[in-house]
Amino acid sequence: MLKPHNVADVEFRLIREIGHEGRNSTAYIVHDLQLDAEIVMKRIDKVNLNSSDEYFAEARALYSTAHQNVVPVLYACADDDHVFIALPYYENGSLKPVISARNLTVREIVKISCQLISGLHNIHSKNLVHFDIKPDNVLLSGRGEPLLSDFGLAKQMYLGEAWQTRFYTPIVAPEVLTGPPYDLRYDIYQLGLLMYRMCCGEGNFRAQFDAAHSSREAFATALQNGTFPDRNAFPEHIPDRLRRAVVRCLEPDPEDRYDSALAVANDLGKVDQCLDWSYEHNGARKVWSLSKDGSVKRFEVDADGSTVFTTTNRNGRSRRKNAHCQNRMTKTAIRRVLRVEQ
Repeated sequence: MLKPHNVADVEFRLIREIGHEGRNSTAYIVHDLQLDAEIVMKRIDKVNLNSSDEYFAEARALYSTAHQNVVPVLYACADDDHVFIALPYYENGSLKPVISARNLTVREIVKISCQLISGLHNIHSKNLVHFDIKPDNVLLSGRGEPLLSDFGLAKQMYLGEAWQTRFYTPIVAPEVLTGPPYDLRYDIYQLGLLMYRMCCGEGNFRAQFDAAHSSREAFATALQNGTFPDRNAFPEHIPDRLRRAVVRCLEPDPEDRYDSALAVANDLGKVDQCLDWSYEHNGARKVWSLSKDGSVKRFEVDADGSTVFTTTNRNGRSRRKNAHCQNRMTKTAIRRVLRVEQ
């Protein structure tokens, strides 16, 4: 007589811990003895889950959203105390250390955002709200393509609405202050926040959060008023179309945001200026550089607004462009130079 289901063993050897993903789970790199491969094993404590129905909720969400820009689930299993979710191991890690180490070019920002939006649209088409879109949860494939991960907070929408009570404060959307239900525009806000961090730099964002979060009341006010994050903090090379798209995602009122991820992608596809400037912010000095046709353009702006623009040819000879070297230059004029010289 056939049993209704079979129980099988899975064996793996722990290699190292790679981080705590919230209060309830820990991720490890393990060696799966059956697959003879290194994978990531996410271990979730059953004791912190509300019911047995939640044991495999994240694994089911991942499985149902199979897409090239969503991390796939390999398998899921459990023992008496834990649920285990097996995921591929991506050696390139997450987006977080990348944007912490350097500023991305506009081309990189648009490419990563559009690829991520493709995965997010797929999630929304399955009536899921992710609720936890942040650089740590964007993994990078061997080709540098982003994959959305960690569905631990994902919730199913019913009649276009989802309920959630767990939030990560730095990326919380303003509508949390009025309470559930929420819809996919919650994810649109977090997508905008992710793009903002790519545009303005992780250090800038963290400094803003630390300042705004001096008290719970102060942070709530900054969210409601749209003063966190600072919509005026974009570096000058970020083109208007990209800036407007990010700011619209971040509107405090969900009614004023994009109503779909694809609508964001459509506007990002129109970004066509300042795509390849590299940007560094060393203390009070801003420096942009651009390699083009064998030469390197370098534009330096000091804190007092004074500027120096040089071009170095393939033979290593540099010359100043006097029209762009001024004792004081406004932000509008800086943007104009970056557009003209792109």
